[in-house]
Amino acid sequence: MHIVEFKKLKKGPLNMNHVVTSKQEAILDLKTSEKGFSFKADGKQDIAAEEGEGILTLKTPDKTAFIVVEHADYGQLTWKVPVKKGLRRKKHYTATLQTFSPDKEYKLQEQWVIFEIQPQDAILTIDSTMTTIHGGRQQFYLPIGKHAWLAEAPFHQEEKDTVELTDEKREIVKIALQPFYSYLTVKTELEGCDILVDGQWIGNTQGTTGHLREGSHRLIVMKDSLQYYNADFDIGWKEKKTIELKAGDLKKTGVRRQESGVRRQGNTPAADSSLLGDLQTPDSCLQSPNVAIKAPVTIKAQDDFTSIWVNRELKGYGSWEGELEPGFYLVSTEKDGLESKAKPLWIYDATPVKLDLLPPMNNYGMLNVQCNEIGANIYINDKLAGTTPCVIKDLPADSYCEVRLEKAGFSKAVKTVKVAGNDLTHVKMKIKKVKK
Repeated sequence: MHIVEFKKLKKGPLNMNHVVTSKQEAILDLKTSEKGFSFKADGKQDIAAEEGEGILTLKTPDKTAFIVVEHADYGQLTWKVPVKKGLRRKKHYTATLQTFSPDKEYKLQEQWVIFEIQPQDAILTIDSTMTTIHGGRQQFYLPIGKHAWLAEAPFHQEEKDTVELTDEKREIVKIALQPFYSYLTVKTELEGCDILVDGQWIGNTQGTTGHLREGSHRLIVMKDSLQYYNADFDIGWKEKKTIELKAGDLKKTGVRRQESGVRRQGNTPAADSSLLGDLQTPDSCLQSPNVAIKAPVTIKAQDDFTSIWVNRELKGYGSWEGELEPGFYLVSTEKDGLESKAKPLWIYDATPVKLDLLPPMNNYGMLNVQCNEIGANIYINDKLAGTTPCVIKDLPADSYCEVRLEKAGFSKAVKTVKVAGNDLTHVKMKIKKVKK
């Protein structure tokens, strides 16, 4: 057990209602999903914990210097308060209580989600918390589970939905807000003509479009297979535009109707038989139902002394090449009495599969790598492992990793981090923009 991310909550005009204090005691919120803890202030006085959703609230005596935390599964922790005069009355503090056990696999409690929004200057609300988006991208580290979001921008239709976070991988939510549309009305002096905007028929002699986006569009006027007008026009945001075409604007040219791009229901020509020939499947490509589908599989271990197991069946040492039928498999390695974490393998069809397995270890750790820039390449010991922000899994326990961040136009950042076994280690790094 250990306690991290300790800080004091401050009162202010924007969060006055969210900071609760007591005149006689200090208040400490410990973020944890576990239960069964007992607490003692300065190792003497028992502290009752009020359970909330993912939080334990403690009320400690004034000037508490350390807290003893006990748990039946995780043992005992003596936590020294990282402030000189201890926890003071009339103050509200918060921290995160992390637990891990060698016998219990650590599971992520939070996960990264990246929102990519157009237009770039939008307002995003997640679980009632509002954030202004600048540059069209923003990252959040949120608890596992579903979260409701609402995206808004001036002159755009709002959009709302939910995103579900799991401990498997980070999520990227792409949002394109639709702008409020414009309309165009066209009036002509040519009786019975067809009016088309971007190839869509809108009326005879005069007509009004449906929704139009801001920007450039094409207007065509035709009658009796002849074209009388063909030109581009621009329309602004939410603009209600009218174009009046006089007799002098309409000039007859010989263009056949089907070349003009007219699109009406029931007008679609039959497909060319010469094109259909490319889509027909030859008999040689048809799979007989009596022929079993198998995928060629190549599995490599760390060295020639490491055994390879598929669904607890020994396949070989060092490497194995064979075929597997469609289905679900668990692949692992063993060496010197140690077994690696089982790697799930799905075989869907006859597509070849190659696997490089983890070395057998007592346990593994994870790194939560975050940066001031989204999309920086993360290198772990010179191997590309993902882009920021990201949780890197299955790293050898108690080993030292060199974490390097790189992004075009920015300086490199390098940091050496020790991986804690069966636990999540937070790595915060910054990269600076290179001046031209």
